[in-house]
Parts: sequence; structure tokens; C-alpha cells
Amino acid sequence: MKHLVSLLCIAAMLLGQSLCAQPAAGDAGALPPFSPAWIDEDAFDERLRHVHGSVPDPEVGLFGPDSMMWKITRYIEPGGLATGRAILMHVSHPWIAQGIEDHSKSRHNLLERGRETFMYALLMVYGTRDQALQAARDVRVQHDKVSGRLASEAGAFARGSEYRANEVEAMLWVHATMWESMMIAYELVNGPVSQEDKERFYEETRLFAYLFGIPDEALPAGWDAMIRFCDEFRASDRFVITPEARDLVKYLYGSHGALMWLPMKYNKLVTSASISPELRAAYGWKWGPVRHVFHDASIDTVRFIHWVAPNYLLENPVHREAMARIRGKRAGWFTRLELRAALGRWSLVQ
Repeated sequence: MKHLVSLLCIAAMLLGQSLCAQPAAGDAGALPPFSPAWIDEDAFDERLRHVHGSVPDPEVGLFGPDSMMWKITRYIEPGGLATGRAILMHVSHPWIAQGIEDHSKSRHNLLERGRETFMYALLMVYGTRDQALQAARDVRVQHDKVSGRLASEAGAFARGSEYRANEVEAMLWVHATMWESMMIAYELVNGPVSQEDKERFYEETRLFAYLFGIPDEALPAGWDAMIRFCDEFRASDRFVITPEARDLVKYLYGSHGALMWLPMKYNKLVTSASISPELRAAYGWKWGPVRHVFHDASIDTVRFIHWVAPNYLLENPVHREAMARIRGKRAGWFTRLELRAALGRWSLVQ
């Protein structure tokens, strides 16, 4: 189980060439010309101070049981369905693909590195205020080590140009497409979310963005503005499928043992259905009527299981552990076993 979680949840980590999606008429130039803006230590610390002062109850943490953040991430199906799409979005930014290629710990120990990064994201969402802030500082230290130069020209990015993980637009791209993908998957299983709730969710994701030092002025004004940013980025010369991206995706969906064959095949099918034909073609993925029918039937099955199965089999165990913490109790044995199997530890946010 731990390898399944690692494979499906490395999205929060993943911060001849061809454009995977051509700009639609009138879309070219929708984003301003790229000019890197680094998130320095002072700006990062200022954002964390804002988060610190925004949390009413430090033991509940940044969001809490009544938040859209906890509602959207409560069950495991949306996360599993969303992660493949988010990964493909992320590595279609040349900086992110190059960063993974250049930093061997990420490239050659992808499963364990992804597991570690997933734990940081869970600490930010479900931990106490202090746990969330410490996770943000730990991630910042890791990101400080990720820098280098592009091996070849890639759209807006010249060969030999510098990249760093702690850059505003790159961070915003990872942030926006992660939550965009999560909402798409959540609605696929649970049905439409109202515009009001999407805006409430977006306001909560701003707090999550602050944990990475993303400034207010860089964040879109609301949910629809964030989706426009994602669409404009995909239509821009910053969205490029490099050889490094293809190699990473090929590795991710390659052979990871007999037990992983079926889960990864299914994840690839779901991911294929959620991306554009141009992106499927860029990664060499096939699609057609048979796959379409099988995908739709499988999603109907997921919805049925979600409707009839007991919560304890479907809930994210970290959500359950956080709820126990808020009630002043210890998480039950089943939750602790799930955490041990998935994350390699008996407790995360207790």
C-alpha cells in the first residue's frame, strides 16, 4: 500500500520538445512575458507570520472540520484520481521536469521522496498550526537545494537559463493545478460543487499558498481567475513537454511490480480522460471509444462504492486522526494501522 500511496501522491513534490497545447485564437500573449521572481527568505517569513496570525485555534490548525479544504480532501478517491493529472501538469513546466532530472534523490528515489512530500502536504492541511508552519519551513529548506540550468531550450526558457524551485510563477503553477485537479476529481465522484463553495475553497487555498511564500499580488482574485490562469499557462510558451518530462512520466507509469500493474494502468486511464488530446499525444498515450466507455463505467463503479461503503474504508486516515485530536482523543487502532501502511508511521498529526 505504501508504494501505491507514494506513486499516486507525488504531485505536491513535483515542483524533441514541442508545445503540448497550441494557443487558441486570441489567447497568445494572455500571460505577460516571463520574468522570474524569486521568493526570498524575508518574503517567506512574512507569509508565515501572516498564517500564524490567521489561525483562530492553534490546535485545530489552518482549516478545520467546517472547512472546504477538509471536505474536499476527506476521502481517498479524489486524491487518487487527481494525482496523475496534477503530475502531468506539473512536469509540463520545463523547470520542474529539469529539477527532478537534475536532483538524483528525487529522480532515482521517486517513491520515497513522494511519500515524504505527501506527508508534508498532509501536515499543512491537517496538522496543528505549529505542525503546519514547521512543515512549511522544512519544505522551504528542501526547495532551497533545487536549482540549476536548463539542458536545452524549451519554449520561453532559453538553454542554460537558471531555474529555482522557490520562484513565484513556478510555485503558483504547481499550487493552482494541484487544486484544479483535485476539484475536477472531487466533482467526478461527488457531483457539482456550487460556485459559492468553490470561492470559499479558493480562499482557503490562499492560506496554503502562503506556506510556500507565494505573495498576495501573485495569487488570482478568485476561483474562476485561477482557472483562467491555468488555461492561459497551458496555452503559453511556458507549457512545454521536454524529454525530461516524457522520461519521468514513462518511469512513473512503467513497471513497479505485479501488485502495482493494475492500479497504475487504471490511474493512467483516469488521467488520460482528464487531459487534452494534445497532451495525450505529446506523451504518446492512446485514447479511443473503448477506453472512453471503460473509463465511464469504472467511474460509475467508484461512485457506487463511495455511496455504499462505510466511511472508515474510504476516509483519508489523516482526516480521521485530526478529528480525534480535536476531540481530545487518540486515533483508533485501524487508523493507526492505515497510517503505518501508507506513510510508514503510526501517527502524523496527533
